[in-house]
Order: sequence, then C-alpha cells, then structure tokens
Amino acid sequence: MGVLENIGNTLRGNGQEVAEMKEYLLATLANEDMLKERLAELELSLEDKMWITLGGADREFDRRQLGDIWKLCRLNYLKNPLINRGVNIQSYYVWGQGVNIQAKAEPINEVIQAFIDDPLNQTELTSHQARTLKEADLQVYGNLFLVLFADRVTGEVRVRSIPVEEITDIISNPEDRRDIWYYKREWNAGGINLQTGAIGQKLQTAYYPDWRYRPEKQPDAIGDKEIIWDACVYHIKVGGLGDMRFGVPEIYQALDWAKAYKSFLEDRATVYRALARFAWQLKGPGSATAVTAAKTKLASTLASGSETNPPPTTASTFIGKDGYSMDPIRTAGTTTPAEEGRRFLLMVCAALGLPESFFGDVSVGTLATAKSLDRPTELKFEDRRTLWADVFHDIFEYVIGASYAASQSNLPDIDPKTGEEIDKHVYITFPSILEHDVESSVRAIVSAATLDGKLAAGTLPDMKLLSSMLLSALGVEDADEILEKLFPEDGEPEAEAFTEALRELRQAVAEIIKEG
Repeated sequence: MGVLENIGNTLRGNGQEVAEMKEYLLATLANEDMLKERLAELELSLEDKMWITLGGADREFDRRQLGDIWKLCRLNYLKNPLINRGVNIQSYYVWGQGVNIQAKAEPINEVIQAFIDDPLNQTELTSHQARTLKEADLQVYGNLFLVLFADRVTGEVRVRSIPVEEITDIISNPEDRRDIWYYKREWNAGGINLQTGAIGQKLQTAYYPDWRYRPEKQPDAIGDKEIIWDACVYHIKVGGLGDMRFGVPEIYQALDWAKAYKSFLEDRATVYRALARFAWQLKGPGSATAVTAAKTKLASTLASGSETNPPPTTASTFIGKDGYSMDPIRTAGTTTPAEEGRRFLLMVCAALGLPESFFGDVSVGTLATAKSLDRPTELKFEDRRTLWADVFHDIFEYVIGASYAASQSNLPDIDPKTGEEIDKHVYITFPSILEHDVESSVRAIVSAATLDGKLAAGTLPDMKLLSSMLLSALGVEDADEILEKLFPEDGEPEAEAFTEALRELRQAVAEIIKEG
C-alpha cells in the first residue's frame, strides 16, 4: 500500500490514527534528509580517493570524472597553500614582467592595438590581470575555451570564455581525431522576471565550431540543437597526452602529496598541543599532605572570573624546601622530526616542476639560486611563454582576417612605402626571465645588429625592430609609445619628439646599469 493510500485511509479514521500517520510522515522526512546528507558525504569522499578510473577506451578520463577532478583541483588551489603557491609562481614568471606586442606594418598594428585596448577584451584576456588569471586557470583546469566574436561590418573582434564545466563534449572529424569540428556546451541560462524579481534557470544546449573549422555548407543544427556559427571556440589544453580531447590539470599529480604533507603537519600540531598541556613537573615528598599543599599553592581561579591566586609572573623564582624541585617538561625526541615530512614536500615540487626553495625553505637557497634558476625550471617557464605567444599569434591572425573580411574594411593589401605585400606578422617579445641577463641580452642584440662593428650590419630587418627588442630586454614600460615617437607613421620623426624618445631610452638604460 502506497503512502498516499495510507494518508487517504487515515484521514477517514480517528484522531489517534491521524497522530500516528503524522509521526510516520515526520520520520519519513527525517530519513530523506539523512539520505541527502549521506549523498553529500559520498560526493565529498571523492577527495579521499587515491585513483579515478579511465574511460573512453582507456584513452582519457571520462567527462564526468574529469569534472570531478576540476572541482577537486579548484578547491585545492583556493585552500592548499602549496598548490596555490606553485600555480602563482608560474603565473608570475610567465606574465609578471609583461609582454611587448607590435606589428611592423602600421595599419596592422593599429588593428592589433585596438583589439588589445578594447575594455571588454582587457577584462577577459588582454590586460595584465586577465592574462595572469588565465595562466592560473590553465594550470588548475588544464583547459581554456576562448570564444571569438567577429563583427562582420566593422571587423572588430571580442573575446570571451566558456567555463570548462559547460563544455560536455568535443566532436572531431570521424577520420581524423585531431581535426576538431564542434564543442558541445550545456549551461543554465538565468532570466529575471521584471514583475516578480524571480530568477529562473533553464538548461540550454548549443554547439560552437572550432575557430579553424569553416566548411562550405554550414548546417543550422545538430539534431535539434543550434550551431552558433557567429562565435568560434579557441581551445587551449595542457597536462594531457596528444590523443586526448580534453587537457588534464597540471596540479593533479601534486594533490595527493600536498594532502599528505598537510596531514603530516596537522599530526605534529596535534602532538605539540598534547605536550603543551603540562609545562612543568613538580617533584617533592610523596605524602598526600604535601601534594595537597602544592596543588593549593599552584592553583589559579582565573577561569572562575575573579582571580584570587594569580600565577607567578614571567621570570619568577621558585623557592622550595629540601626535596622539592620544579623542572620543565622535556619534549625533545618525543615527536617525529620535521625533516621526515620533507619527502612529501619534494614530491609536490616534483609534480609542479619547481625547486624546493620556491616554497619558503630559505635554508636550501643561496645567493646564486636567488638570482638565477636551474635550467629545467627556466625552460619550463620559457616553454609556457612560447605556448602563450603561439596562442596570441593565432588570435591576432583571426583578428586581422576578420578586419580584412569586414564590409567596412579599409586595410591595404600593398604597403604604400615599399610597394610590396603588407607584412601581417605580429612580433611578441617577452623580457628576459633572469634579471642578471639584461646586460648580456642587450649586448647580444647589439652584437647581432652590428656583428661587433660600429655600424648596423643589416642583419636585422630594420631599426624599429631592433629598438623594440632593446626596449623589451630593458623591461621599459610603454615601449609602444616610445616606438611611435622614434618611428612615426608619416615618415621622419619630429626633432623634439625624437630627442624626447632618445632621452627616455637613455634614462632606461642608465637605470638598469645603476640597479645592476
């Protein structure tokens, strides 16, 4: 007999039966609440798993399991100081000194700088803060899904991103796994009722094409789900293997060891708290009267709210009769040495690819390690910079293409100065990772430009590029403004502006030499 039938029969019964049914319903609701709590505990128990099975014919993680990994990595980045420190350090080395972006052809450079300076693009990707946050997201999630919107009339491009949790599938060419066609997105679209103020949630599904996929025939939908051709996805993935559709968080390997190190330190703190319960040991005659007298003398009434027997002040002297002595409780050798937990920390360092000195242990660092990096760590940061340079090159290629394809485009195909096809290349240069390399970098640039002679040897394309490289090596802020003064679009620089630009360049060099 179902619950509803019991309720119907009871309503036709006497008052006692109604009371019994009420108790039954309350007990049922209590069991339901307990069941919900148990489900929540099971979800949280994922953190304690030492393994997660692979799916997709043993090629990669199942999408649902990968979502659980993302949640776990996000939580540890926000909570565990070792994970947070490792992620932030790499972000600092990659983007902390900024980047110089400059196109050789002035019309192309104007398009690129307009894209970079767009307030909405700066919020998402092109500002310093946005780039730093995107680097952290890439390490924590292993994936970034940038969405590019191009205005067909003006050619302006806006960039946004889709949260990784909303991408539920990646569809590729059936005959070529690496040829990506579509990204399936499922998300809750919120709407507000202007009359009631209520916010509703509606599950929506749509497909977005990959930024490289532009077939001749563009279908409107897959099944009954729309394909949004006006927005394309640029997918960045790290941490996985080449045949994986999704990347894997780079911090995933470090989670278990970071948790083990956290547990080790918590256990040590527990032992110290236990040892701290007794600070002194009083020895004296073993009679009950003597013990009671000592207890009365040392007792404090501070906990009662009114102190009548205050404890001795700092540096007080204990005076006792013969046979009495007071000694501090000795804790040496009673706990596991802190050095025993170092192996856990070293496993975190190995997983993150960072040296131990980066995590606060100055005893393993020297002046040399403070001003330099070991070669694997240096290459790790250089590798990530190269990845981001490739990403921005691809995005700038899309931006330039959208500008040429716009109905209001006025970009020239031929450079009016040279009469040749306009150079669409965008130069992306990072300052040197190592500070002490500034002088050697400048000398290397000058040597390459002059071949150790006194005049330019013509080994670099032009003086504008050479100046850009020097300013980047020196870490000069607003390098673009100085380059505009040195090399204006309309030809020869004005004498006053040229003098000011040279003065700023000399000042930057002088400051670098002084600091060195």
